[in-house]
Amino acid sequence: MQDYRFHFQSKEPTRLDIALADLSRDIPLSRRRIRRAIDEGSVYVNKKRSRKAGTTLQGGETLRIVMIDDEKLTPFNADQLVWQHRTLYLIDKRSGQYAQEALHRSKGTLPDELARHLKMTPRQAKLLRPVHRLDRDTSGLMLLSSDPKQLQHLQSLWHSHVHKSYLAVVSPPPTWDKQRITLPIDKKKDRLGRFHASATGRACDTEVEVLERHENSALLRLIPHTGRTHQLRVHLSHIGCPILGDRRYQGKSHARLMLHAHTLHIEKPALAQSMQWTAKIDARFSNLFPSLIKQPKKINDTSSQRD
Repeated sequence: MQDYRFHFQSKEPTRLDIALADLSRDIPLSRRRIRRAIDEGSVYVNKKRSRKAGTTLQGGETLRIVMIDDEKLTPFNADQLVWQHRTLYLIDKRSGQYAQEALHRSKGTLPDELARHLKMTPRQAKLLRPVHRLDRDTSGLMLLSSDPKQLQHLQSLWHSHVHKSYLAVVSPPPTWDKQRITLPIDKKKDRLGRFHASATGRACDTEVEVLERHENSALLRLIPHTGRTHQLRVHLSHIGCPILGDRRYQGKSHARLMLHAHTLHIEKPALAQSMQWTAKIDARFSNLFPSLIKQPKKINDTSSQRD
């Protein structure tokens, strides 16, 4: 990741793209690259994201560009929208897709792509937010809302009226069949972006069950009873069974992070009626564990229609 900061000093009003081209001569950044960075949401003026190349600077502004060159994005497809009810949208997220705005981009994230697909107005698109979050490399069910009151209502009841389960492939396989992991996790990341189990951290609770073993790996069902960032990844790594493909937490190299948000059950009064969904199984899971192909293919167990 490239992170550049500048202080713009001028007595003449100047366009943002022109100012950045002048300030970044020593890097260097082309005018085209700067415009693309602005369009992607990689540029900040006084700590606020700016996506307009023609923004006029008056002098005294602090500018920042945060970029990842040659980043490969997983495109959004219309069939990922598996259920919709008014301002609620359930997405079957793919590994590699951003669940929300990242420091270096707002364009190309799932909220941005979904808003474009639904042809939302700029105001509607600005309100579209994930109700809960999945890591970029995690796949599976993720709910979004474009109604701020609804979003707040759902989030206030999320831990008491929502039940989720994940599938994970770990290597090496555990020797036990079931375990409850209650290791607290630190609030802050280390310099490499990793969280760590710590006696002084926040309480965390993960239920783990081995569904199947195959050679040097195992398929697990994970039920998180708390929702800390990287909780499942930290817990499994700490007990010596890191998730396959999770290089950040000592997992063996693989084509993707083998973590999948498999089921989602939301009870009343979080929604007007209780709903339950089961996500499709990614082929990389069923290739390792063919028994998963026998799982139901329907994403929405309660209602297969969009409302």
